[in-house]
Amino acid sequence: MISSLYIFLIAFAIGLGLTPAAGWLARRLKILDHPDECLKRHEKPVPYLGGLAVYLGFMISLVGVKLWQDGTVIGIVGVITGTTLIVILGLIDDKHSLSPLIKFIGQTTAVLILIICNMRLQFIHQPMLSIVLTVFWVVGVTNAMNLIDVMDGLSSGVSIIAAAVFFMIAAQNGRLNDMYIVAALGGAALGFIPHNFPRARIYLGDTGALMMGFVLAAVAVGESYSRINPLAVLAPLLILAVPIFDTLFIMFIRHRRGDSMFRGSPDHLALRMVKMGLSRKQTVFILWGASLSLGLIAYASIQMTMQWSLLIYLGIGLLALFIAERLGGFSRQEPK
Repeated sequence: MISSLYIFLIAFAIGLGLTPAAGWLARRLKILDHPDECLKRHEKPVPYLGGLAVYLGFMISLVGVKLWQDGTVIGIVGVITGTTLIVILGLIDDKHSLSPLIKFIGQTTAVLILIICNMRLQFIHQPMLSIVLTVFWVVGVTNAMNLIDVMDGLSSGVSIIAAAVFFMIAAQNGRLNDMYIVAALGGAALGFIPHNFPRARIYLGDTGALMMGFVLAAVAVGESYSRINPLAVLAPLLILAVPIFDTLFIMFIRHRRGDSMFRGSPDHLALRMVKMGLSRKQTVFILWGASLSLGLIAYASIQMTMQWSLLIYLGIGLLALFIAERLGGFSRQEPK
């Protein structure tokens, strides 16, 4: 446990200290998010590369303490290698805007690295099906975390909360490597938030949002949940419910309208909440609260019998459908 604390504190210090330097580098390299008339309504260009500071905090703390503690990086090779590939992909995308196909190929390659390192869905015993669903899960969550990165502090805050819940589950099951991984992610993301909220001076960019989603999805597939409750394997769906719901909601709305799934539009859950009259800060706090509540419910559900867990998942599923129906009635245009 003490090693996890060291990792968290080191990651936090590096994330906090390097984020301004990442902003300076982004300005020098002209890796900036420029305002437009549709989605990006900030007053002036904002630098990307906040994700680079998060990555460095994550990697330096995790690898450094792991080597100091065990003298080896065995057990985290898949995560650090796959995450590095995702970050390289994100950096290129932030600068040059890669096509969806290239991003999918790169992300799938990163997932295959996890699988080679024996990180895949463990509750599915048919190997090929397990591999296919692992790719689907990790790529899906990776992009879902990127999709909710539409408001200051939203994606990073949800990632911190999810990391905390995964840490609790890993600690309960004695999975030290998973504890180290999410401690590093949570610390680095927490160091980034003061620069990104309440008025962002720097953004995560695809580099950071994709990285956070990838790490959380990877930990989820390698985790043990409960031997007494088969439904406990669904806990990650609640822990990551906010980005998953947003992604499915966007896909449904765009499909219904016949729009492209790959083109940005103000259909996001957070933007529709603003349309309902909430401020951006209120929206972020509400979604943080929802993420925390669902995460704690997920943690509690793995301690319950299957019958109680089933009732919880059915209830939350019905609530999600109600929210989707409620939000779906609003127009797609966010107020200025």
